[in-house]
Amino acid sequence: MAEYSQAGILTALLLFTALTVRDIYVGRSSMTQQDSTGPDLHTQRQNKHTLYTGPVLKFQFCISCGYSKVFQEYSRSISQLYPDIRIEGENYPPKPINKYTGNFISYFKLLAIALIVTGQNPFQMFGMDTPRIWSWGQENKIFSCLMAFFLSNMLETHFLSTGAFEISLNDVPIWSKLQSGYVPSIQELFQILDNHLKMNQVDKINFPSP
Repeated sequence: MAEYSQAGILTALLLFTALTVRDIYVGRSSMTQQDSTGPDLHTQRQNKHTLYTGPVLKFQFCISCGYSKVFQEYSRSISQLYPDIRIEGENYPPKPINKYTGNFISYFKLLAIALIVTGQNPFQMFGMDTPRIWSWGQENKIFSCLMAFFLSNMLETHFLSTGAFEISLNDVPIWSKLQSGYVPSIQELFQILDNHLKMNQVDKINFPSP
């Protein structure tokens, strides 16, 4: 195997380090924050939020599953048909053990890539025999870094993805993908909303506020 130049190895280290740090800090914060840079991912009609007492439709969904786009499309359609409903959206958090495992994989990925590119052998530090796969990785630094990066990303996605698309109206669950197994169509959601809003109107008539 031909040796890679120091400039090429340094470039690879900087590239993989930048991508990994971005995944750890930027990706993780985007999964936990409830606000979004997009106009639809937090709340509609912000000038009415302070004293708002109308219906609130809340979505909790798996961002890493690509449901952000679905939420944005649904929120626009719902706002057109039900302009008085306030819509909120946030990431559905993974289980704590999955979150910590995903974080560990992120940091382990960064450490593994740094060791591969710099040529350090952690096994010799602990008086252990060097595995063949590690020797192969040292001879094929770029390819082994690519493998470590993409395999780690696959594992992170596995642990951090919840597959959730949960919907509640005034804190009352009206749909759960975790229970039903699928995301409702916009027509189904319109029907569900219509039924619940009619029930709420009936309750207000039968049980008026004092």
